[in-house]
Amino acid sequence: MLKRAVALFCLCFCAATLRAASASETPALRVFKQWLEAFNSGDASRISAFWQEYGKSGSGDRVDGDLHLRTMTGGMTIFRVEEDTKTHVVVLMKEDRGSYSESTMELQSTDPPVVGRMMGRPVPPPESSQNAAANDDELVARVRKHIDGTTGLGAFSGAILVAHDGRILLDKAWGMADDSKQIPNTPDTQFCIGSMNKMFTAVAILQLVEQGRLSLDAPIATYWPDYPNHDLAAQITIHELLNHTGGTGDIFTPEYEARRSEMRSLADYVKLFGSRPVAFAPGTRFEYSNYGFILLGRIIEIVSGEPYQSYVHEHIYLPAGMLHTDSRPESDHVENRAIGYTHGSADLVPNTSQMPWSGTSAGGGYSTVHDLFLFAQALQSGKLLKLGLLQDAKKGSPMRPDYGMGFYVLPDGGYGHGGGAPGINGELHILPHSYILVALANRDPRMATNVVDMVTSMLPSHGSSGR
Repeated sequence: MLKRAVALFCLCFCAATLRAASASETPALRVFKQWLEAFNSGDASRISAFWQEYGKSGSGDRVDGDLHLRTMTGGMTIFRVEEDTKTHVVVLMKEDRGSYSESTMELQSTDPPVVGRMMGRPVPPPESSQNAAANDDELVARVRKHIDGTTGLGAFSGAILVAHDGRILLDKAWGMADDSKQIPNTPDTQFCIGSMNKMFTAVAILQLVEQGRLSLDAPIATYWPDYPNHDLAAQITIHELLNHTGGTGDIFTPEYEARRSEMRSLADYVKLFGSRPVAFAPGTRFEYSNYGFILLGRIIEIVSGEPYQSYVHEHIYLPAGMLHTDSRPESDHVENRAIGYTHGSADLVPNTSQMPWSGTSAGGGYSTVHDLFLFAQALQSGKLLKLGLLQDAKKGSPMRPDYGMGFYVLPDGGYGHGGGAPGINGELHILPHSYILVALANRDPRMATNVVDMVTSMLPSHGSSGR
């Protein structure tokens, strides 16, 4: 009863504050500021009260998501309002841990205000154009100085590789792969890469498209006629799975948590979630879906006749020269594999109990900064895919211009993917002017993402790469 009373008090407070807001602000910006106030409080009751008042169907999973984001960012402040209409607002946010992100809120209605959609994404620092290094030597010196200056729980723990025109400029590691045994990270340490696996899955699918064994516009049922939910399989295309517009939902649910140790194959995930209906009409909106990439992995198995891990090993890792990338079970001893460390109540603790049994086509594999550099080179050279098909993979959708088919579309023609979970963060960015940036960390997001954003903000102007 006390918790409910607190929530009701916060609900009334939210509504009263909104009514008292400046009349010059649009409804979208007023509601966004109200969300930000609740978000920054870190109080579950206040966040719940906001979503009960302004959400489409109560708080749902929004509270847990907001609290998780609050932990990752340390809180956020408005740096600049980028777009602001009556029902749509885009805001550049500065996170308390130094990174920047872009938040978008859309109202379904304004009287009463109802949030129809809300999303965020990391972006490079806005001052990047004033922060460029004079040349590659200065870039490396500034990156080293920045990382060496990080201390305490925020000290960088991981590896970084920066390359230009195929030449590695920086290849260095910091921190510990295993705190208890005092084993340091090295450039050859294998880090869990989270959702970066999705790039390998996308390339595998596109290879099968290239061979004429798959069609992007064909529904799942074409290749998987006995999928448990026949209606879903008949509606969703391969393309919609690749660009997260299929409405297939997530895998990190209470049902999954109750069976975490039992989920050992892609078929196990399908057995658990295969009867679930679509969340929305396929192709009508973007919603990041780990389950969609589980389905893609299973389709690779069905069409190729090979287990997913065998396929990507033979057709992606080996051709690219990636000899230290895999998805070994967590129970296997791997000599150079880092332990992930996440924020506990007062200190960093191993993330072992939160890890899946093994990596999948949706994420959770292990790699090194060197192997991801080789992957980027193999993509650029056409060794893994015809360049025309790679260009198609880098095109966003109307619902999400910054996400293509298994790759994020970065500003100015760059592309790549990141991954993150408790104790895990990684980024690969393949950028214009022949720069490749890789950062892998055995810490919570956004440790590696912050580093890549920082390096991006310092890149020399085109033509200033002399040593």
